[in-house]
Amino acid sequence: MNIIDVLIQQHRDAEALFEAYRAAPDEEKPELCVRLAEALTLHSTIEERWVYPVARSVVEGPRIDFAVEEHGEMSQLISELLHARREPRRREATVRQLEAVAAHHMAEEEREVFPRLREMASEAFGPSSSEIVRTASDARREAMRQLDAPATP
Repeated sequence: MNIIDVLIQQHRDAEALFEAYRAAPDEEKPELCVRLAEALTLHSTIEERWVYPVARSVVEGPRIDFAVEEHGEMSQLISELLHARREPRRREATVRQLEAVAAHHMAEEEREVFPRLREMASEAFGPSSSEIVRTASDARREAMRQLDAPATP
């Protein structure tokens, strides 16, 4: 499986997590918030460290800059979600916002970015997809610690 296939599978996994969240009883939602945060943070890490640098050479215009901005917006929402996961009203509003941003982001990538990257050799992204995921998982753990840290006044 190449890195683009991994990213598309991560999109489907995120969609499934949002769907599971909507269907879950309230007592399960805080844990699903953590799972959503972990999945989206891992995905963003892979894209920003390995995929977007390559994508900038084949995707014309500001699309990659917009994608990075969307990641920033998602990171902010993920941080808010982790802090609000035990506050039902705030959590629900944040999940809705996060889902809207993520859905738009995923659709744009699959329509405009990934088709261009599929034409490239896997070696263009550096390490193998399994090595990328392993390294990104380590970075995700650190990012999650930072996102879940108490806000400083």
